[in-house]
Amino acid sequence: MIYPESRLVGRIMVISTVLTFVSFAVAVTDPDRDARNELARWLDVLGENSLPTWWSTALLLTAAFACALAGAAARAGRVVGAGAWFTAAGLVGAFSLTELSGVHRRLGGIGRLVLGEGVLTRNWFAVAAVLVPVLVAVLVVLGARVGTPARGPLVAGGVLIMVSAVGGEFVAAVLGGRTGPATAPVLAAHLGELGENAGAALVVAAALRVLVLSGAGDVLRVRHRTTFGDDGDGVPVRLTGLWLGLGGVSAALALLSLGFVLADPAQPLLRDLRLFVDLLVEHNLPTWWSVALLATAALVHLATFLVARAAGAPEARFWLVTAGVLALLSLDDQSQLHERSEQLGRLFVEETGSFPFYWLIPGAVAGVAVAAAVVALAVRVRARARALLVGGIALMLATGLGLEVVQGLFMAAGNEGLGFAVGYHVEELGEDVGVILLIAAALATARVTGGRSLTLSYADRRAPLPDPVPARQGASGGS
Repeated sequence: MIYPESRLVGRIMVISTVLTFVSFAVAVTDPDRDARNELARWLDVLGENSLPTWWSTALLLTAAFACALAGAAARAGRVVGAGAWFTAAGLVGAFSLTELSGVHRRLGGIGRLVLGEGVLTRNWFAVAAVLVPVLVAVLVVLGARVGTPARGPLVAGGVLIMVSAVGGEFVAAVLGGRTGPATAPVLAAHLGELGENAGAALVVAAALRVLVLSGAGDVLRVRHRTTFGDDGDGVPVRLTGLWLGLGGVSAALALLSLGFVLADPAQPLLRDLRLFVDLLVEHNLPTWWSVALLATAALVHLATFLVARAAGAPEARFWLVTAGVLALLSLDDQSQLHERSEQLGRLFVEETGSFPFYWLIPGAVAGVAVAAAVVALAVRVRARARALLVGGIALMLATGLGLEVVQGLFMAAGNEGLGFAVGYHVEELGEDVGVILLIAAALATARVTGGRSLTLSYADRRAPLPDPVPARQGASGGS
């Protein structure tokens, strides 16, 4: 049977293949990574701060989001397997963190701390060789819990993610290192990255196979395919816990980072841990959290666009615009597009002293464009959503641009002490809170209700809840 989500998987693989091919072409034609221009570096799937690495991270986050939605639908429909879907979401989310931060390369140090010096702790491959079979066994159990037809793609996708992530780098290392200059290890590393994307696509397909989406009037309903029974009027879903959770994680990460920065531990393992949580250091836990928040905001705004379009709301297309803007901001947060524009900023003003942030000049122009997109939506929605939209984008720009100027002045003066440290922690926390407000704006407009399914209704419009029309016929049940 050919499932409708096959087209989505096909499109994902086309994008992934194109990005991998372009990256491999760059590696072959320009093997000296240090001599490449900024565009070539930005297209390198094996490098940091690049478009392909953001795509991989975002794809894994989308797969985790899809699994979480499948779990929520299963729980709402009282279907067995909700916990399995939530566990799968956690595992895939952990791999997205690995993709962005390279935390797997720190496994050797963790292994030495726990097991001492030995064969298993010389590098992260040995630790991974122990963890991967365990995780594969967990995936098999999860697949049994979610039932058919999701079992196959969920297990296959999860195994492919793990085998590609470890195998690609291992083969590249055996052949001489994934940075070359030989072609074989570079090809192996690229194939490993492509395999991770294919695995993420299969996990997305697995989640979509158990979900049935139906829409009529002003509502969209998502339910588990084996759910039976009437929803009734539906019960509004309270989102207080969501806001407390998102805000609490952001605040906790900021405080954890500040504590390590001020303590400045000398012990090697603690110093590694500081690098992993320091907000000023790229490719770490706080960066991943910011990228994940922005990606989640983009997905939520996209969902709001879908329900607004179903409701016939004239402002629907503006939700699609803000979804795209948030996705671009997520790309910027991981690939440092704003910092790459520093040379562009220097073209407009004469360099003065040692001020380090000339990207703020083109960044301010981009900020105006982002603000304009959000304001164009804000004037078309209800008062509460308008306040959240304006407050969210104002907080993001004030902290992301305004406090960045302050940080630049601190650095130009050679003062990177307590004030500088507190400043950049407030900046990052403010940006995260701004993104949370933008998520809240969408969910304040798209009303969420739960019964035996999850239902989105747009604004205050009312219409009878539709009966779901299965997206496919003849699919076998199971849970």
